Amino acid sequence: MTTHQHLVTFLAMPFKLAFMTVGVMREAVGHAQVQGFVDRVPGVYQAADTSDGFHARSIRDVGTWLHSWGEIELPACFPAPPSDKHIAMTLSLWRDLESVAAFSYHGPHGEALTKRREWFEKSKFPEYAAWWVPADHAINWKEGNARLEHLHFNGPSAFSFNFAHPFDSGGNATRLDREAVKMKAALNAKTPVS
Repeated sequence: MTTHQHLVTFLAMPFKLAFMTVGVMREAVGHAQVQGFVDRVPGVYQAADTSDGFHARSIRDVGTWLHSWGEIELPACFPAPPSDKHIAMTLSLWRDLESVAAFSYHGPHGEALTKRREWFEKSKFPEYAAWWVPADHAINWKEGNARLEHLHFNGPSAFSFNFAHPFDSGGNATRLDREAVKMKAALNAKTPVS
């Protein structure tokens, strides 16, 4: 196969949006100050699982705080917390950035975001990063950390970006379609959560 044929094959591949979030809680899991966050985790996960455009996520066991996609590791740009029980991270795959925005800023997750400063330390580092991956690519925490660190040190690019400065799967700067976000949020609100 020629280089041109490889490029054409690569460009024809379907993509998914990888999305990682990072937060350092003010207290460890089990402390009363962060219990409101911990109590919301199952409902937020259920809302994600039924959201329009959602594909998959690393599943956290709330009892052990372990993830199904492997052991988490805080990005190197973050200061080390007192313990792993202070770290809250997610790693997920989505159809597009509008689907993530609809889930993130509406419904149970949107409500939890309004309380984040009660539970989480304020950070001078990016609290999330987005990037495109081939549909059959298995993402992992190290990859997510590299993307978030790149966003922190270099700003948004096709390699790693945020809602304010997104890129499409072809690597082109684009804009978040706010009307699509509203439509997806409305659709999510109608979807029953078991």
